[in-house]
Amino acid sequence: MKSGWMKGTMILTITAFFVKLLSLLYKVPYQNISGDEGLYVFQQVYPLIGIYTTLNGVVLPTIIAELLLTYQYSEDIKRYIKNSLWIFGLVSFIGLFLGSHLIAYMMGDMQLSWPIRMVGLAFLLIPTISYWRGVAQTRAETIHVVGYSSTIEQLIRVMAIIVALVMVQGQNVYKLAYFAYLGGLCGPLLAIAYLMIKKLDDSPRIYLKMTHRPHFFKKSVYLFLSAGILIIFQLIDSFFVFNSLVNSGVPALEAMSLKGSFDRGLPIIQTATVFTSAIVSSTVPQMAGVRDSKERKKVFNASLFMVIALSIPACVGLFSVVDELNIALFKDSNGIGALKLLTLQILFYPFIFLCTAIMQQEEQYSKLLAAVLGGVLVKVVLTGPLTQSLGISGTAIASVASLAMMALINLCQFRKMMYKKSFFNLLKVSFSTAGLWLVLAYLEPQIPNILSGLDDVRVYNVISLAIQVGAGVLVYSVIMGIFLMTSQVASKGAKRRKKPAKKQTSTKRKPVEL
Repeated sequence: MKSGWMKGTMILTITAFFVKLLSLLYKVPYQNISGDEGLYVFQQVYPLIGIYTTLNGVVLPTIIAELLLTYQYSEDIKRYIKNSLWIFGLVSFIGLFLGSHLIAYMMGDMQLSWPIRMVGLAFLLIPTISYWRGVAQTRAETIHVVGYSSTIEQLIRVMAIIVALVMVQGQNVYKLAYFAYLGGLCGPLLAIAYLMIKKLDDSPRIYLKMTHRPHFFKKSVYLFLSAGILIIFQLIDSFFVFNSLVNSGVPALEAMSLKGSFDRGLPIIQTATVFTSAIVSSTVPQMAGVRDSKERKKVFNASLFMVIALSIPACVGLFSVVDELNIALFKDSNGIGALKLLTLQILFYPFIFLCTAIMQQEEQYSKLLAAVLGGVLVKVVLTGPLTQSLGISGTAIASVASLAMMALINLCQFRKMMYKKSFFNLLKVSFSTAGLWLVLAYLEPQIPNILSGLDDVRVYNVISLAIQVGAGVLVYSVIMGIFLMTSQVASKGAKRRKKPAKKQTSTKRKPVEL
């Protein structure tokens, strides 16, 4: 049974990575075909799809699985879950469909109303998909169904969006977005078909009357806050950035292009931090099964070390190569200043995600809310003024500052859980990352000589990127490996020195006892 759960969790982690990778990949041809203006239109509405995906893929299935297991699939709890899901789905659809003009007006672009309506249709599919994913998540032998259905949904959505792009190529950017979101509905429809084919069992185990209503919506909101903070920030950007650029005197068409350049950043950041999901998915269950405070500290600090060891080099590495990555993916270097600033989010986001996931699992809702509200408040207050004064670089600064605020709040909340040696671990990672940075700094001027025969700009940048990433990963791994081996040898030596000391004291006491 345990191996079944581990296998299922591994499949979920792999499919989550694949889904995020697809999320990056389809935005590349979208931008290449429609330009930054087209990406702006798509990304203005995309946070609403991001909310749908986070709820449908992670939040609601997790809460549903918990309730079904608690109440043993009783008819009462199933009725309550289904009614709650349909109320949420219908209210969301009606709100987005009827309120599309108001939302578009608040975003500063009335032509966004029809793409918003298309997104509203997706929320009608939440009740069916979320419920059956929740059922699948309750058993070790069916948990893989959740991952496969998410992969099918995203893969078909991406294919449908690309087909729609090719078919309506040459139309205005708003029609492109409309047909892209319309085609994207094929993904969840086929995911429903897959879930129906699997014939998942949700029959009641026992008759268990529901004596009180579970906090279904409350738990869903808190879990969403822990999983969707980047989506929330992007939604704030949709309402503030374009309006602020226009208010600062930037022409509307140029503001669209600038916002599109800025929107290149989110999929890159999400893909760079995909390792966070794997760490959290292994940490939270371990902490849930441990009550001893020392063991809990041990689990937390092991995960914290992994987060530090991956996030710092990822941030420095991406900062160094983001120019090549930008050209390789999006054909030009537009928005590079803002993208470089956005890479600093990688320093904070993995730590925040780890802390919020633990707080959500342990139902420390007040602490979770304090951290999220602190970050959102900073984001809302800074985005408008900084964007007006500094352009999209100001938007990036506001995003980094808001995550830094959340990380600071989390640091205060978890300071008692941290080992003192965490500082020394940070030094090890910093030295290893310095080695990575020195290698990249050395390679940068050498690349033109190595690739002097290449004329294609994108191919040149792809190969340059591969060389730098490969060299950076190799150097960091070697230096970090040496540090870890040295630490292990030192700790083993310390243990050996302690053992003889204990034997000596015991032999000295024996004559006294006699």
